[in-house]
Parts: sequence; structure tokens; C-alpha cells
Amino acid sequence: MTIRAPLTWTRDGKEWVLLAGRRRFGRVVRDTQWPGMWRSILSGGRLSDMANMSWTKNAVLVAAERELEYETRPCKTPSKCPEKRAVFEHTASQTAQAEMGATLTATQPTWAAA
Repeated sequence: MTIRAPLTWTRDGKEWVLLAGRRRFGRVVRDTQWPGMWRSILSGGRLSDMANMSWTKNAVLVAAERELEYETRPCKTPSKCPEKRAVFEHTASQTAQAEMGATLTATQPTWAAA
């Protein structure tokens, strides 16, 4: 994964902002009711659960890393990936197995053998 600008925390008044160059990834704000507790601002302006500053900053950092990792993936839409094969080869459908020449055998479960 290549990051063009390092992730850095910067003060913005009483709040902390996570930046990569000029791009903003998250904001940590003081909890209005509980001193010493912090919250991060989620999408839509919602607030996260409260936590101490290090836990809140870590949550914002992990979300930023996940977003950057998603953006650098070679294939963002699985349906448009050039390589189309089953994730687990043994889970191919019975039709696909029959086309490959596999023989299908019916087995009786051990609990029904009695």
C-alpha cells in the first residue's frame, strides 16, 4: 500500500483532525457531558460512542487505513474482476462438477444408518 502523504493528527481549536496532506479522514471532539472523554464524528454527523482520547483516535486511524486500503485494491468491484473463479474450488455447483467430469455419489448420513 502506498500513501502519498503521511497520516498526521492536527489540532483544530479544541478538536483533533486526522489528515493525509489536505485530505481529512476523521475528527475527534470532546464529549460535552463527560470531561476527559472523546467521540469521533461519523458519517452524517453522528457521534461515536465515547472513549478516552487514545481509543477514539485509534478508531479514526483504523477507519482511515481501511479506506486507503480499499482505494488501492486492484479490483474494487468483484463482479468486474478479470479473473472469475470460485473462492473455494470444492464449492462448485453440481452442474459445474458434472461438466468437469466429476461423478456424483449419494451418501447416507451416519445418523441415518441405524
